[in-house]
Amino acid sequence: MAKQVRGDALRDRIVGIAATLFYRNGTRAVGVDEVVRRAETTKASLYRWFPSKDDLVLAVLQRRDETFWAAWDRAAADNSEPRDELDAQLTWIQDLATLPEYRGCAFVNTAAEFDGADTAKIRERCLAHEEELRRRLRALTARLHLVDSDLLADRLHIAIVGTLAIGGMYPANGPADQLRALANVLLTAAEPDKT
Repeated sequence: MAKQVRGDALRDRIVGIAATLFYRNGTRAVGVDEVVRRAETTKASLYRWFPSKDDLVLAVLQRRDETFWAAWDRAAADNSEPRDELDAQLTWIQDLATLPEYRGCAFVNTAAEFDGADTAKIRERCLAHEEELRRRLRALTARLHLVDSDLLADRLHIAIVGTLAIGGMYPANGPADQLRALANVLLTAAEPDKT
């Protein structure tokens, strides 16, 4: 007989299972009954941690956010030069978006499902992730000492989000494979004219 999971371990299990189901099937398409069944727990246990499904969705987004920024921070720690760091960031993002099991950006996907005033917290959480990406890109491009580093950051942001949004739609050799090449075009255009 399997050992019963309790406490923080149960919460982590519920969030992990919900993250997988929401990502694979869509957040609205997955009911709490399915999460409870897969987590081998009870509704009472789920609701003890998450009083509503929205609370569970927010916990899933928080976990995805932490995972994304941990990967970003690893790339930043391994690359002290800004151009090297930017390339490293774009490399892991492009690699992520071109994985066979990739199904698009979880934040964009979730935001598209929640558009009413009653779900504003979920959309705000998705926007907070994008705002953090914008902030980090602007800080990184500022270190490149270009004429308009904020404009470059915003263009890179669009390229990254587009890559993450479309990555899962192609089985192989899709546009997501071009993120780094597109970033090089944007960087070249942002460099001051040396003539």
